Amino acid sequence: MALQINDLCVNCWACKPLCPNRAIYEALPHFLIDPAKCTECLGEFDEPQCAAICPIECCIVDELGEPLNPPGSLTGIAPEKMAETMSLLRAH
Repeated sequence: MALQINDLCVNCWACKPLCPNRAIYEALPHFLIDPAKCTECLGEFDEPQCAAICPIECCIVDELGEPLNPPGSLTGIAPEKMAETMSLLRAH
């Protein structure tokens, strides 16, 4: 039971100071989570603090690879609408 930070991470430092277990550490090219220390904040918080503060959608995933902040969850824009809009922008 541990979360992972993937290569979408931009090293913004938002998550590192919030981790109650000090499981997040600096690495190249992006931050990582030590699986031996990560408890997903169970028993301390209602949700993992790293995912609660992360400004990048799909950056933090669970053990199944499912993003804790899926596409559209932070922007409020449905992925289909975003793809449509980006397509229109590229056409101009």
